[in-house]
Amino acid sequence: MSRYATNEDLATVCDIKSRESGPTITPKTMKTTKVIVLVGIAVVIAGAGFFSYRTKRMERLYFEAIGYPEFHGSSQSKQAVRTLADYHGRRATGLLVGIALTPDSFLTGSSTLEAIKALGERNDPDVAPILANLLQPQEELATRKAAAEALQHLPCSAECVDRILQYLFRVSSGEPNYEDRWVDSSESPDSVTATLRQEQQESYQSLYAVLVRQKSTTLAILTKVYGLGTDAPSTFSLQLLPNLKLRESCPALLRSNQAITKQPDTFIAPRAEIRAAIASLSCK
Repeated sequence: MSRYATNEDLATVCDIKSRESGPTITPKTMKTTKVIVLVGIAVVIAGAGFFSYRTKRMERLYFEAIGYPEFHGSSQSKQAVRTLADYHGRRATGLLVGIALTPDSFLTGSSTLEAIKALGERNDPDVAPILANLLQPQEELATRKAAAEALQHLPCSAECVDRILQYLFRVSSGEPNYEDRWVDSSESPDSVTATLRQEQQESYQSLYAVLVRQKSTTLAILTKVYGLGTDAPSTFSLQLLPNLKLRESCPALLRSNQAITKQPDTFIAPRAEIRAAIASLSCK
């Protein structure tokens, strides 16, 4: 056998070394890789540009809605809110919340109500407590009513339910709503008074519907905070339950009634109110 390598042997050795060292990077491969990298960079830049444009566009709509720096009319403000509501994502929701919380004025009132309505359609559980916080006696009727209607379409957490109950408790305790501070039923035309009372009742009914939908949470808070099921239930809870027509509250009402009957007559308790609530719900 010859000691010298033939051309065929040399070719075999070269092929083995080529496989061991990996694929050969040709000029064509380098060019393709460069193109891919450049396309990726272009996509990132385009995405960043689009995001920046989107953000600026939403912010312009926000300022248009709140009438800053110049108010162009309520119809344009409302349209700005509707356009902003077409955007998805946390940023758009946050801007809508900002509009909804803008103090009412003759300039921004309509856009505020439009924003509350739009938030009610976003199915965002984080929004519900924010809207429920608008349920304050010092807020105007239109704002409270819009918030109550929006809450009917949103998941209402324990925090949300608690804020609804706080508002109803304040009104039940005799604190007047904003419109009641201006209207003297003895002097105002009957038609005006009747209209306001109807709108108030519509607002309350919307809130009752939310509380009934979240009945487990409602009963839990009435038990923990308002004493339902104990010998010292709040009059508020006893008056509220018949309005809710919540027969699931009967066991707690009966427990309260039983606990109160064990107390002496000198113990102050809402005996008449609890009997009325039991009778209203036909508890047995």
